[in-house]
Amino acid sequence: MRIGPGGAPHWATVLPTARLRRLAPVLDLAALALFVAIGRESHGIGSGLAWYVKVLWPFVAGWFAVALVVRLYTATEQPWLRLVATWVLGIALGLALRAGITHRESLSTFTIVVYVFTGLMTFGWRAVVLGVRRLVPATRT
Repeated sequence: MRIGPGGAPHWATVLPTARLRRLAPVLDLAALALFVAIGRESHGIGSGLAWYVKVLWPFVAGWFAVALVVRLYTATEQPWLRLVATWVLGIALGLALRAGITHRESLSTFTIVVYVFTGLMTFGWRAVVLGVRRLVPATRT
């Protein structure tokens, strides 16, 4: 396992294949989409694709704008720091877009829920990959 500065594993270890690295943005998008879908179901609000997209797009725009700036999906150094920056700043930008453009207020409870859920999902799938990589030795051909 390649270890980076500070003892943290490199993305090459966490996301070892080019295919899995390409899949990372898709899995992050799925986490955001799942958040909106579960919220919709648990609150029994909104219907149809237009409502779903209206609620989802600010978080997608915020997340991927910050991910692009911090190079979450392309840089190999400091992957966890890049993920933290994307999570904190991307969700904050999503909340700001949501409030500013769609005129939906974000109560403190909602803010906590969006951070907890997206954090668990986006860090979670990476932690699972890392755990599997540690448990299952890589086969070299």
